Amino acid sequence: MIPNNFLLFVQLITVLFITPGPQRILIITNSMNYGFPKSLWTGLGDVSANAIQMVCATFGVYALIKPHPQVLDTFKWIGGLYLIYLAIKFLKRKTSVSIDKSFGTRSAIDLFKDGFISAFFSPGAIVFFVVMFPNFLDPNNNFLIHFIILMTTHVVLDFFFLSIYAGVSSKVAVFLKNYPNLISRLSGCALLFLAYKILSTKINL
Repeated sequence: MIPNNFLLFVQLITVLFITPGPQRILIITNSMNYGFPKSLWTGLGDVSANAIQMVCATFGVYALIKPHPQVLDTFKWIGGLYLIYLAIKFLKRKTSVSIDKSFGTRSAIDLFKDGFISAFFSPGAIVFFVVMFPNFLDPNNNFLIHFIILMTTHVVLDFFFLSIYAGVSSKVAVFLKNYPNLISRLSGCALLFLAYKILSTKINL
């Protein structure tokens, strides 16, 4: 009943969630400026936007792969190459954290909008859902159930790691200032390995 290569999916998104990308930097900043409880609204905005993107992207792709399941092999290669592209970006990325203490008091709705807008209009997130989700779904076997499992897993783990970043924001900020590129380098290497695993996985329909 679980989706195709579910463990590989969990490994993949965990690597992405650990890496300090824009959404992680945003929640660190909001946590340090407005406190941990309020910053969680930023995380809720982020995962809400991602849930909408997942629904739109996945069912748009489903309309294509349902009548043409052989297209899944193409998505496997596109997804693998996309992970290699992400890995190279992480290996070259220069991470920085800038904390501005001049914002003053902001409402939970404002912080929710911060997370939602930054995630919803992220082209990288949209591309990820379009090219990666098909690799873990079979259009002819429990598609809807598997999608719900993948989406729930993604949302729960994403919010979990965002909460960790917010909860230890001051320590994470200091770490990123002292070792700005370490996590990105390690994540890049992990993504290269996961890209290999996806490209070497045989799709059975």
